[in-house]
Amino acid sequence: MSRIAPWLALALAGVAMLVPSVTAQQGGGLAYSLDLKGTIDPATERWVDSALDEAGEDGARLAIIRLDTPGGLDSSTREIVRDIVGAPMPVVVYVSPDGARAGSAGAYITQAADVAAMAPQTNIGSATPISIGPEEQDEVLGRKIRNDASAYMRALAESHGRNPRLGERMVRSATNVTATEARRASFIDVVADNEPELLGKLDGFRVKGPKAQVLETSGLRVERHSIPLHLEILQLLVNPTIAFLLLTAGLIGIAIEIFNPGLILPGTLGLIAFLLGLYGTAQLPVTAVGILLLMLAVGLMVAEGQLSAGGALGGGGVVALILSGLLLFDTDSGALSVSVPIVILAGLLLGAFLALAIERTMRARREPVHTGYEELVGRVGEVRATLAPDGQIFIEGALWRARLEDESGRALPGDRVRVQSVEGLTLMVQPAAEAETASH
Repeated sequence: MSRIAPWLALALAGVAMLVPSVTAQQGGGLAYSLDLKGTIDPATERWVDSALDEAGEDGARLAIIRLDTPGGLDSSTREIVRDIVGAPMPVVVYVSPDGARAGSAGAYITQAADVAAMAPQTNIGSATPISIGPEEQDEVLGRKIRNDASAYMRALAESHGRNPRLGERMVRSATNVTATEARRASFIDVVADNEPELLGKLDGFRVKGPKAQVLETSGLRVERHSIPLHLEILQLLVNPTIAFLLLTAGLIGIAIEIFNPGLILPGTLGLIAFLLGLYGTAQLPVTAVGILLLMLAVGLMVAEGQLSAGGALGGGGVVALILSGLLLFDTDSGALSVSVPIVILAGLLLGAFLALAIERTMRARREPVHTGYEELVGRVGEVRATLAPDGQIFIEGALWRARLEDESGRALPGDRVRVQSVEGLTLMVQPAAEAETASH
């Protein structure tokens, strides 16, 4: 036993040393890979925030953001940058797959990453802030915005040991470069065809910046995650064009209900669409004048339905709605701007509907009444229960309570009487022969 014991101890020590290595190779670490596609807006901001929190709770050793975006809101971009910087694990922003881009806001997000990577056939840049709206941006204000964006880009690049000068050109001159050019200029760290190749190249990579460390990516198990359905719906609603179309569709439904009370379904669907449009609008930066014009449009259309002003109020509401769509959103991003042709087309469609509804309403008011109890006036019915003076008559396929206007008179079953007026649910009648004599 004394001779076996040292060898046994040595064998146990070797097994203890091998177990961690085997565990790592068989999935002893997690790489959390999340998909970030489309515009950078409140929906994608919430997605990145929740996904990185979940990755931290799951103990992920690395987070990979697969990025493909044309750009988006400055406010949402800065929130995503804060989420990346504050994540407990190193975050890799990987512009992929081939054909993807990191446009505008995507360039800032890429530079905020602990590792900036791109697929070979991708591009990055065009990070100049722009003004959305009919008025020309003030020169001084525009210079301040560009200076702020330029300093922000330089700070992100420098803090991770990358090229700040190229980042500044992307802001000031809208420069856009390929993955190869970005890597050659030290604006990104890695070019990789796919995620397995990316992880292979990151094994032993030395991260610079606040989370400086040497990465160990060999054997990491990759978990892929896509944006959940409720955030996909929110991303659809926060599109300015979709939000405006929902507002317009809602107004059309409400207008149908106003001009045709009692239909229920158009008004219900219209109210739902209008509320969804308002919710999407509330997630975006809006202007005060746009809100006021929208409120004016709603007020004028409701007033047209109540006052019947011959279309003057409704026409003013349509004009106010179109102007509201053009001035409502202040996104400072071409990727999140409202489509001018769609705004005008939707407004004209609503105007055409209002014109049709008003024309039919006015025509109906000029015509004599064709429905209701009043329709029975002048019609002839047959007495079924003696009128003395009250009884019953059969008229237009139904029994009605009737009363002789001459209360001293009497009409027997089978006699014919003519309706003279309606009082509540009682028909006031005269014998048909007397009614014809009186008319002559």
